Amino acid sequence: MNELTLPLRNLAGQPIRTFLTTLGIAVAIAGYVALTGLTQGVQQNFAGGIGDQGGDLMVSERNSFSIISSSVPEELGPSLKAVPGVADVSGTLINIASADNNANIVISGWPDGSFLWQGVKLASGRLPQPSDEWPVVLGSTIANGLQKKVGDTVELQFQDFTVVGIADFDSVLNQNIALVPLKKLQGLLGREDSVTLFQVRLDRPLDPQKVAVAKEDLQKAAPGNQVSDSEEFGNSIRFFSLIRAIASTVSLVVMAMAALAIANTLLMAVTERTFEIGILASLGWRPVRILRLILVEGLIMSVVGGIIGLGLGILAMDVVSKAGVAAGLMEPYLTSGIIVEAILAALLAGPIGALYPAWRATRLVPAEALRRT
Repeated sequence: MNELTLPLRNLAGQPIRTFLTTLGIAVAIAGYVALTGLTQGVQQNFAGGIGDQGGDLMVSERNSFSIISSSVPEELGPSLKAVPGVADVSGTLINIASADNNANIVISGWPDGSFLWQGVKLASGRLPQPSDEWPVVLGSTIANGLQKKVGDTVELQFQDFTVVGIADFDSVLNQNIALVPLKKLQGLLGREDSVTLFQVRLDRPLDPQKVAVAKEDLQKAAPGNQVSDSEEFGNSIRFFSLIRAIASTVSLVVMAMAALAIANTLLMAVTERTFEIGILASLGWRPVRILRLILVEGLIMSVVGGIIGLGLGILAMDVVSKAGVAAGLMEPYLTSGIIVEAILAALLAGPIGALYPAWRATRLVPAEALRRT
């Protein structure tokens, strides 16, 4: 027996206890991966979706709490359009709406004739016309999910809209979006004179220096507001910072619980194996070697639990993101950074949880331990 085979034998000798502890670690890691991935996915989804609509820069309320709470006076539009280097400006009003009481989706209002409409790739139907009463263009994914086709009606903001077109987009957010005329949405929300943000399209060709100059000039034209690209806009929303902080706190708690589960399991194992540890000590095993023995047992459980938890976390992200309540709002987001953090968390939880039981094992006096049969 060596320091690897002996821990494996000891863990296999208590299969139910080992399985439950490993499962606890797996659930903790899965919770960490799912919470971190989904919270970062929400932010990336909104930032990517806004950027996918055709604007180069966004003018929004400075440090707004959430994307839908941002409010900018609509009358600011002409001043922004007059900035040198600006090709066009479009107000955008954004809200989260229930679609037929079946799914929560993003509803976005665009002005008639906006350059944003020009970038819509229609899979079927057409764009809204000024003569339409309550028209809507649905993203292809949400249209399929709601089983809607051109000519059907869908309830948004307690108002029946007629589906006039179905659009294909690259981002998950826009695949699940409902696009309506700005004036219609402003009336429904009681925000006739404001928008969530302005999307600014710059003159072509683009280069970093021109973008920086235009950004500075736009900031002067919109004092008290924020000028940013889509990534900066996503990072500036305080709601995303809040949910990241909540996710980090919950993840820390579940990882602490996993470490306690390992400590409890190994402490019981040390108590039950007092005689065995006494024999090892009498055979010349030094305390540091016995310490490593117990630590390896904790490490094995945390590694196996971490691998299983990584798979469970990815599966959980996929299931949650496909739920109707999260359609278009949440997107699985897995990066090498999240994977490395999850693995490191698992590798730390095992030894930390095993530390006290291992220390207890090294404190046993061989002669006394051998008397405990």
